Amino acid sequence: MKYIFPLILSALLSGIPMNAKNQQVIPQPASYSISEGYFKVPAKWDVYSDLSLQDTDNLLSVLKHPYEISPKDKTCNLIIEKDTNLAEEAYDLNISEMCVRLSAATEKGFFYGLQTLYQLAYVGNQGKREIMCCEISDQPRFEHRGMMLDVARYFIPKEEVLKLIDAASALKLNRLHLHLTDDNGWRIEIKKYPKLTETGAWRVERPEIFPGRKNPESAEEPTPIGGFYTQEDLKEIVEYASSRHIEVIPEIEMPAHAAAAIASYPELACPVVDKFVGVFPGIGGSDAAIIMCAGNDNVYKFYQDVLDEVMEIFPSQYIHLGGDEANKAIWEQCELCKAKLEKENLKDYEELQAYFMDTINHYVRSKGKTAMGWDEVTYGDPKEEMIILGWQGDGKIAVNDSRKSNRKFIMTPAKTLYLIRYQGPQWFEPFTYFGNNTLKDVYDYEPVEKDWTPELTERLLGIQGSLWTEFCSTPEDVEYLLFPRLVALADAAWRPQGSEDWDGFISALDNYFPELDNQDINFARSLYNIQHKSVPTGEGLSVSLDCIYPFAEIKYVTDGTIDTTKYASPIFLNGHTRIIANTYKDKESLGMPLILDFEFNQATGKNVSSENCNNNLASVLTNGLRGSDRISDFEWAGWHGKDAEFIVDLGEKKKINNATLGTIGFTDICVAMPESVELLISNDGINFTSLAQIEMPEELIWTKENQKKDLDFKNLNTEGRFVKIKAKNPGKIPEGFARDGNNTWLYFDEFIID
Repeated sequence: MKYIFPLILSALLSGIPMNAKNQQVIPQPASYSISEGYFKVPAKWDVYSDLSLQDTDNLLSVLKHPYEISPKDKTCNLIIEKDTNLAEEAYDLNISEMCVRLSAATEKGFFYGLQTLYQLAYVGNQGKREIMCCEISDQPRFEHRGMMLDVARYFIPKEEVLKLIDAASALKLNRLHLHLTDDNGWRIEIKKYPKLTETGAWRVERPEIFPGRKNPESAEEPTPIGGFYTQEDLKEIVEYASSRHIEVIPEIEMPAHAAAAIASYPELACPVVDKFVGVFPGIGGSDAAIIMCAGNDNVYKFYQDVLDEVMEIFPSQYIHLGGDEANKAIWEQCELCKAKLEKENLKDYEELQAYFMDTINHYVRSKGKTAMGWDEVTYGDPKEEMIILGWQGDGKIAVNDSRKSNRKFIMTPAKTLYLIRYQGPQWFEPFTYFGNNTLKDVYDYEPVEKDWTPELTERLLGIQGSLWTEFCSTPEDVEYLLFPRLVALADAAWRPQGSEDWDGFISALDNYFPELDNQDINFARSLYNIQHKSVPTGEGLSVSLDCIYPFAEIKYVTDGTIDTTKYASPIFLNGHTRIIANTYKDKESLGMPLILDFEFNQATGKNVSSENCNNNLASVLTNGLRGSDRISDFEWAGWHGKDAEFIVDLGEKKKINNATLGTIGFTDICVAMPESVELLISNDGINFTSLAQIEMPEELIWTKENQKKDLDFKNLNTEGRFVKIKAKNPGKIPEGFARDGNNTWLYFDEFIID
């Protein structure tokens, strides 16, 4: 792909003065002012340093270019000076026509300053070795600037982890949270418990997507998929990260998400569990309720032993203890758990989890470490101090807990910073979960809300991008979901509050893309793609096109036209139309072509009403477009755990011969086809007459394949203005499916009337 270079390049070549924000590095510095003149980047750096020869040598590897350390005087072109008045991660960078002067108090500050110099001198400037004279005074906004890698669901090879550490450190991220254990794999060698990796690191092979992978049926099934890190592997990762000023935080999940450990040592489950438990290849279904026994003292001893070895490998101040999504159903059946509840005078099973986490946390604290946990660890009012990661929804649980308990917290809200979600218009993206977290969503994220007190703000340690790997099967998949959103996360974690500059960030990101390419990162170009929206007006359709890339010009053609039209405002349609659109900059196409085929019938463009549509997208039922196989692509109207009902107003009485309703079934992601669909007609919108009903056979309602189907009502031979659809939800998913027991969604994408 040809890269689109930023505005800074043309300004440098022409000598035009420019705003400093257009020349920002990533992440955006706290203070950056440009002065007249240019510094010519030398073929070889001549360096004077206040630091030791070894420390200077280690730091200068950041520049990736020849240098010579001179002990003579300060007439060199790169001067590295110690300034103990600066904060730990701060640096000052002064670039004049004669030399570059870098000041910092610590090795971290020097490291970050050299990362900035590297970007200015070498990244994306096509060999033009000149830097505009400038002064940068910089330090991060947040103490915790994190990236979480889920290596449990997909085992990320050690070499890939090292590669990602390089990429993250160049962006001044400073924490790597490794999610090492889960239902789907135990990835850390524990010498006292060898079965954890002999058994727990391996699973059966299932070709389905993650939610639909059925559990193993017996211990005799082959388990070829997986892997683990030896303790030496992890020590290498820790040392490599430390040399790049990244602290590696290990996570050992408890008491839930522990199927891999229970598969290895079944006696750790509650005695009422009398079935085979294997490592989950997918979501686990009802077996996900099988968690560690809170009434068994050997479970606490197990985790203490594991953590002893973990703390020997990881020098981090922090140990993450998980604590999320613990289903208490089996504890409620377990006599050991009941006895523990009574012995410790606990009022319920939420308090039993708090006791569980407090017990392990107390042990961690006794070793001089600080525990972390997902926000569910606040349930049941735990007593021990712990850092909370706010993930549910927008992270409010962690915020509210801190208001009450004064605990410190980190924000990693699923709605914005879970990087498993779609990062652009879904019609162009690989299949994954949920809705969109675009590059701009991540960039715009501001954790501190207006009603926060200064004390609450002080307890916020920082933010973290979290990558869950259910849909990853290669390192390239991991990179695609991380980048470039991790770049935006790094910027949001570093830049001063209130200094957002989306256009400036994109200029710098365009500049940075070739650097990601040099690092052999498989990054997404989703920011160039067009998101569409088609809305019924009652008389036709209003079609809008949008792209988050601020320098894009959207152009389109319609049926029968050759010349492109520049998109400036919504396009009105009242008949069959094909629109082909793309984004352009300087006459070069940027994104993937968007092709929209609008098919009109008597219902197209007509108003739709529904009082119980869960996702508020009932209008897409008459917007002329069919949905894709991604039910979150904004082209499907959805109803969850209940019957669906909607009314289409045709505007006037019309003859109706046939009707079609598009639907989709995919039991593995809790989407079912309706049990029945009834069509009713009315002239006043109040009194309706039932005309026809379709009953769905069981084998079509519960389907393990992602399949779309049109439900046809034929030979109606009637007239009316209002048409109502009533669809019956089939209820909870039956046994035998990966998501059995869950409520189901009904989804419909287009209602067609002839």
